[in-house]
Amino acid sequence: MINFPRPINVLRLPGKIGLITLLCLVSFVGLPSLAQENATPRLQIGINLLPAVIAANQSLAASDGTNDLPIYLVYRENRRIAQQLEPGLRQIGEIRKRKLKIRTLSLDTLLAGEPAPLSIVFITEPLDQRLDELLELAQRQRILLFSPFKGDVELGVTAGFQVTDKVLPLVNMASLKQSKIQLKAFFLRIAVKHE
Repeated sequence: MINFPRPINVLRLPGKIGLITLLCLVSFVGLPSLAQENATPRLQIGINLLPAVIAANQSLAASDGTNDLPIYLVYRENRRIAQQLEPGLRQIGEIRKRKLKIRTLSLDTLLAGEPAPLSIVFITEPLDQRLDELLELAQRQRILLFSPFKGDVELGVTAGFQVTDKVLPLVNMASLKQSKIQLKAFFLRIAVKHE
């Protein structure tokens, strides 16, 4: 008969210390799932790609008298999803020597407030039938619209991304022309273009 060595229980700690450690670990394991409950992978990819799209916008080089760059995280009903994306953008601080001014707004508030020209709107949840209202505002105010949702670029949103074996920027060329936004040539070379 072969005697196997007795397994060592590395998680067993003496008394109260072990119980406290176990409770702390359980609470930390639960936190990410609560914090990311509604943040989909497409939202995370989109928020990570957004700074590259913004940096490719040649219109930002022209000074409008301010050094601020307004970025609006726009939601239809769920403000919490938009708020979860703010910290990732705040860490960036500035793009093309312009300080990021990030605001979380409902679609109704954005449409009523006439945002500044050359600002950026990141769509944080599908807008469905209300997307047309935002498209019209974006063209009028020269706003760069970014949506992580499949099909939005084809409907007129300026930029998004396409996932195949890799993630590529997706750009609506007609929307770019109508809103008079010019993206850098190198960015357009790597982007998938929707005509």
